[in-house]
Amino acid sequence: MNISKGRTAFNILNYTIMFLFCLTIILPFMNIIAVSFSGREAIIGGKVSLWPIGFQAEAYREILTNKTFTRSLLNTIGITAVVTVLNVSIAVMAAYAFSKKFYGKTFFNYYFVITMYFSGGLIPFYLLMTNYLHLKNKYPALILPSLVSVFYIIVMRSQIETIPKELIEAGIIDGAKERQVLFQIVVPSITPTIAAISMFVALGTWNSWFNVMLFTNSNEKMWMLQYYLRAIVFSKSIGYNTSADALQLAELGLQDVVGENYQMAAIILVALPVVAVYPFVQKYFVKGILVGSVKG
Repeated sequence: MNISKGRTAFNILNYTIMFLFCLTIILPFMNIIAVSFSGREAIIGGKVSLWPIGFQAEAYREILTNKTFTRSLLNTIGITAVVTVLNVSIAVMAAYAFSKKFYGKTFFNYYFVITMYFSGGLIPFYLLMTNYLHLKNKYPALILPSLVSVFYIIVMRSQIETIPKELIEAGIIDGAKERQVLFQIVVPSITPTIAAISMFVALGTWNSWFNVMLFTNSNEKMWMLQYYLRAIVFSKSIGYNTSADALQLAELGLQDVVGENYQMAAIILVALPVVAVYPFVQKYFVKGILVGSVKG
């Protein structure tokens, strides 16, 4: 089979661009890993590129044994699990309801869609959560704002509408109630979409930090990993007063550890769980994107 010169040139250009794009992702990540394992002198001298110099892992040890990191990790896992389950459950049930015909459907459609483009603003949101709901320094303040996503409701509704009506009608004829139709017929039919949306919700919650800053009043017991990482990036240390870093590090036997070690090690530890889980859900993610794109 002959391939035209134009096609060959396109393939070469395409592969070259993709290779360069991959390098822009891989090389900075390799530099982060190298800095996190490098020694003090190499980091200060700017000698570290893609491979550790003066190998040491004290930053990882200090972070993993730090109580704030442990609490932040547990908070992030718990809040991510709760938000993902509730968000996806609400989206599925709302999408199923909007796939039906009912009085006032057009009004509620517009009512929901408007919230995608307009909000009350940050100050009213803050006053609502603190002065009226009294959720300052409480975990619901980190959960409730993330429970409803109109975009995901619309996506799921579109997928539910692609399910043959005959399948749902057959279930109703057999005596299935709405709850049974939803969980035994509809949900299994859109599992790839649910899996893909679950991954997006979980990833977004895992990376959230803004609500922690707004509602926890610097309460370290309620920190999440991204806010913990933010604190490290700004302070360049873990719980240390920067003016006394050298003395305290010497007392701990960590003279070779500098702020960049902590920053980069924290970045790796915060991103590692997501990177580890992604390969196992990738197939559902790809299938969720493709489902419904081809009919017949």
